Amino acid sequence: MASAAVPGNANVNASRETASNVAGTASNQSTNLLNQFPQSSPSSLPPPLPPTPLVNYFSGVLGGISVTFVGHPFDTIKVRLQTQPTAPTGEGMLYKSTVDCVKQTFRGEGLRGFYAGVASPLLGQMYFRAGSFAAFHYIHDIVESNLNPNLTTPNPSSPSDNASKYKRLILSGAVTGSFITILENPIDVIKTKLQVLIMKEKVNKNYIKPFHDTPSCVKFLVTKYGVGGLFHGFTATLIRNIPANAVFFPVNEIMKDVIIKRNGYGGERELSILERLGCGACAGFSYWVGTCPLDCIKSQMMMTRQEQNMTWLSTARVMYSEGGIMRFYQGVVPLAARSIPACGAMFATVDFARNYLTTNTNL
Repeated sequence: MASAAVPGNANVNASRETASNVAGTASNQSTNLLNQFPQSSPSSLPPPLPPTPLVNYFSGVLGGISVTFVGHPFDTIKVRLQTQPTAPTGEGMLYKSTVDCVKQTFRGEGLRGFYAGVASPLLGQMYFRAGSFAAFHYIHDIVESNLNPNLTTPNPSSPSDNASKYKRLILSGAVTGSFITILENPIDVIKTKLQVLIMKEKVNKNYIKPFHDTPSCVKFLVTKYGVGGLFHGFTATLIRNIPANAVFFPVNEIMKDVIIKRNGYGGERELSILERLGCGACAGFSYWVGTCPLDCIKSQMMMTRQEQNMTWLSTARVMYSEGGIMRFYQGVVPLAARSIPACGAMFATVDFARNYLTTNTNL
C-alpha cells in the first residue's frame, strides 16, 4: 500500500529549494559586481610615482649630513697631504706618509683636529648635496625627454639599450658637474683655508692666524678680495667637477642595474642596505680616485694667495717641479679610504630618504 505524502514535508522541501535559489542568485550577482573592478596582484600594481624635485632636494640634505660626518676626518688628512709645505728643517715634506699625517694630527690636536673646519662643509654639504641631487635628477629628466622622447624602458638584456641609457646618465652627470661648481667652490675654499691653518703654524711658530672659524674666514676673504674671494680656484673646481660627476651619479645607477639583473629583482626597491652602500661606495671610489690629480691641483690653487695670480697650468707646473707625477697623487690613500664609507653612506641615505618621502609624504 503506497504511503500518502505528508503536506508538511512538501512545504519544508519547497522552502529549502527556494532559499537555495535565492542564495545562488545573490552569489552570482555579487560575483558579477566584483568582476566589474580589476583585482590587484603584486605584479599588476602600478609602479611607484617618481620622486618630486622637493623630495630629491630634502633627500640631498640628509645625504650631505651623512657624507660630512663620515668623510670629514679623511678629507682633513687628504687636504693636509695635498697642500703640505716643506718641513721646518727644509728637508723633504712636512709629513712622511699618510700614517705620519694622522699621527701628527692626533698628537697635536686630538680628535678635534680631524674635524677642523667641519662647520663649513656641514652647512655647505647640506645645501650643496641638496642642490646636486635635485639638479642631477632634474637634468636627467630633461635629457631623457629630449634623447629618449618616447620614454621607453630599456631592455636590460639589450646591450644597445643599456649603452644608450648609460650615455644619457653620463651626459646628465657632466652637465650637473658644471652647474654645481657654483655651489661647491665657496665651500671648498673655506674648508681648505681652515684645514691648512694648523699646518702653517707648525712650519712657522710666529704665524698669526688671520681667522679661526667659518664666519671669520668668510669675513676675511670677502673683506680682502670681495665676493670673488669665495670663488678662488673656480676654474680648477670646474675642470675637476665635469669628469668627476660624469662618472659619480652614473656609476651608482649602473651598479644598481647590475645587481638587480644578477639577482633577478623586480626593481630598485628590492635592493638591500648593503647593496646600496656598495653601489655608493663604487661611485665614490670612481669619483675621487679617478680624478685625484685634478683634485690635488684644485686644493693647491685654493691654498695659494690670490695675489699670486696662479692659473691652473702654472699650479700644475709648480707641483710637477716639486715631486713629479706622484705629487699629483699625494693624499690618494685617505681620498680612497674616505670615498668608500662616505659616499656609500650618502647614496644609501639619499635612496632611503627618497623612497620614504615619496611613499609617506605629499612633498
